[in-house]
Amino acid sequence: MMSKLKKDVAEVKPEAQETVKIPSHNDLEWTDYVLSLLSEDEKIKGNPTTDGLRRIFEIALKCTVVGSDTDVIQSPSPENEKRATVTHKLTYILNDSSLAPELLMRSTTGAADVYWGNCDKIYRNHPVAVAETRAEGRALRRALKLRKVVAAEELTEEAEDHPDANSVNKVTNNQINFIDVIAQRLNINISKLLKQQSMEVKNVYDLAHQDAVDIIRLLSKYQQSVGEIPEDIIGYNNEWK
Repeated sequence: MMSKLKKDVAEVKPEAQETVKIPSHNDLEWTDYVLSLLSEDEKIKGNPTTDGLRRIFEIALKCTVVGSDTDVIQSPSPENEKRATVTHKLTYILNDSSLAPELLMRSTTGAADVYWGNCDKIYRNHPVAVAETRAEGRALRRALKLRKVVAAEELTEEAEDHPDANSVNKVTNNQINFIDVIAQRLNINISKLLKQQSMEVKNVYDLAHQDAVDIIRLLSKYQQSVGEIPEDIIGYNNEWK
């Protein structure tokens, strides 16, 4: 009886466990594998977030990050169309004993520039922060060797109106809106005022930034002394925009 029991136990074989093969960086399946490490809340419309890529970075590459540094190359100003340019450098060490020590240290850099024309409206007042996130996302993507993948923060759904590559030093929407409000309040014809000041333009968006500043300064003066407004510019007309 005992020998039969031992025989039965010996014939019981453990079920074969399926082994998951992790593709190499050069395999076509590599990108899909890396993206599979992300949770659903680390994707926006299928695109990985920078936070998500940062979390899985060491897992996917089997490495240890030793440096994650940002450098602001260009700060926003009226002269550069409020554009921010940022670079981000990732430094990491591969946990691979098969490689020579001098081959274990790696670094990758990503760069991004952001201004009102390539940034969602709700973030346009924070170009440095947006550029920093985009630069880090690009560094992560480059190091991870992802194919045809863009980080969610690099996408723009609703940029500022009238983005124009030639709009450096041009009037901003805030200036236009401010001028329009004051002009209505004072019953001033802006088209006539611009012509009077030798600032006449076919399209208001061609008005120079400094000219807009001067017009706002003049309107502010008229607001304090309504009696000084010349009669030939009286009569607000909303078709000036």
